[in-house]
Amino acid sequence: MTRFGRSARSIAPLVVLAGLLLAGCAQPGQLGHDAPPPPPAASPVAAAQAPPPLPTGTADVGRGTLPARIQMSTLGPADVSVRTVELAPGESTGWHRHPGFETTIVNSGEVTVQTAEECAPQRIGAGDAVFVPDAQAHLMRNDGTVPAQLVVTQVLAPDAPDRSGVAAACGNSSLR
Repeated sequence: MTRFGRSARSIAPLVVLAGLLLAGCAQPGQLGHDAPPPPPAASPVAAAQAPPPLPTGTADVGRGTLPARIQMSTLGPADVSVRTVELAPGESTGWHRHPGFETTIVNSGEVTVQTAEECAPQRIGAGDAVFVPDAQAHLMRNDGTVPAQLVVTQVLAPDAPDRSGVAAACGNSSLR
């Protein structure tokens, strides 16, 4: 036997051992292992359109659309209040202001809104919303023939009164 032949016989067990060790490190799809099936491709658009379901017992109190861009911020902590308000036909909130901002959604009926910033009366109906900036004098009045149901959210200065009455900010005395 040649010297090369003896070396090959002595190395052969090492090659087999190395092969067994490397086979233990093989990944799925290598060395005859089955590759796992690829995960289903999720469309980013489909994923964005399918939010998780809401918890059981969740219901909208109100939903409305603001007609323009709004900006809300506070200088520190704030009290948040959400309440339902019903204005009977002919009933008004009277001119008032809040130490913070307000968003009102009309769930049913219609109201006329008037602000000190824009004195022209504006009618808003079911599905509409109005934003009143911090401390702006305003009023809402039901000029319709059916009750107006509102959802009013206020973000106010902590421990401040919800509202304070003010003199009529516009010359239209019929909206007091």
